[in-house]
Amino acid sequence: MVSTERWRKAQEYERSYWEEQARRIAEKAGGALDFYQWRADELVRRFREEKRDDLVDGTRTVVEIGAGPVGVAGFFPAQRRIAVDPLEGFYRTNEKLAENRVPSVDYREGVGESLPVEDASADLVLIENCIDHTKDVDAVMREIIRVLRPGGMMYLTVNCRSAPGFVVHRTLSRLAVDAGHPHTFTVGKARALVDTRPQLRMVRFEQGSFLEAFKQDLGGSARDRIKAVLGVSEFVVSLLAERVGD
Repeated sequence: MVSTERWRKAQEYERSYWEEQARRIAEKAGGALDFYQWRADELVRRFREEKRDDLVDGTRTVVEIGAGPVGVAGFFPAQRRIAVDPLEGFYRTNEKLAENRVPSVDYREGVGESLPVEDASADLVLIENCIDHTKDVDAVMREIIRVLRPGGMMYLTVNCRSAPGFVVHRTLSRLAVDAGHPHTFTVGKARALVDTRPQLRMVRFEQGSFLEAFKQDLGGSARDRIKAVLGVSEFVVSLLAERVGD
């Protein structure tokens, strides 16, 4: 767990990021937020590969934590879509961000540590690139378990680093040099999110390549090259877990 002040700094960073995105959209320097649709399509494909067509038949309840201004949930085939984010008050009042929203989504202001969602009401919880932005990782995981129905699924992604990169990035995070990420993850720490909780069963675990991320950063911008030199290049880990019965 990090301090409230550290978490607030992360939220300020997040808000600044989305203010810049809204400005770019207004100036037509960036495209609309259509990557949400792409992510939703990718998730549908993954669930079908796992023979969980029941989760994509349009009759289920999906909850997204850290949904941002629009959310993947808005494009996921579901009967009920709930998108939770601590910056919801900002998103709904920003014209350029709000105009991309899906009217059928129930957008709620809240944090992962205390979800404004009923017990055992969700068939699917999405938490993409969010767990390392939270204040209390363990509290968020408890809430996910609370709101999932038995047999329900959690899909989580998080950027991870190598063991040496973990040490360096944790220092940068604590100094708020990387203000947006209060927490640092390795592959082992990501896997432990499920493996240490008997209420969850790992269904699928995938990890990117540190070497590929390192090579990409070396050939990128000055900022990217600094990341490579410091050894903090990040790669994505994604996991799919099932809520088992109590």
